[in-house]
Amino acid sequence: MKTNREQVVVEHFHYDRVAPDTAPKTDVQVNINEVTATGDGADEIMARGKIFQFAVPFEVVLEGFAVSGQITQIIQILDFNGTPDDLAAADMQRLSRPLVEYIETLTYQVTAVALDQGVQLDFHAEDDDDGEPFEKITPDDN
Repeated sequence: MKTNREQVVVEHFHYDRVAPDTAPKTDVQVNINEVTATGDGADEIMARGKIFQFAVPFEVVLEGFAVSGQITQIIQILDFNGTPDDLAAADMQRLSRPLVEYIETLTYQVTAVALDQGVQLDFHAEDDDDGEPFEKITPDDN
């Protein structure tokens, strides 16, 4: 699947210290909204394939800290004229992976400064009870 990608944008990223007994939480989602090119050459751009904004809102609570925010990216899927529902789960994961990597990287860098030890998150897809994929985070023991 060929794509044209805009720069990944950190809409917001927030770090908080939390009480050690705060319940762990992992909520990472991928939302997709169709967008349309405007201005000069818009018709030509849109003829190449559909354009979507991928947004990954997240909230993760681990022992002693929480991170939350939203990361976005505009992606044009070349020679694709369907809807997000037409994309296979594996394609969705591949398309959203760079955004997820930003969350992993930002979390590691911020915790390296804030806690004097970086916390490595490991996002991977799993199936929930409904068989739908979701992102799960597990801290690295390094």
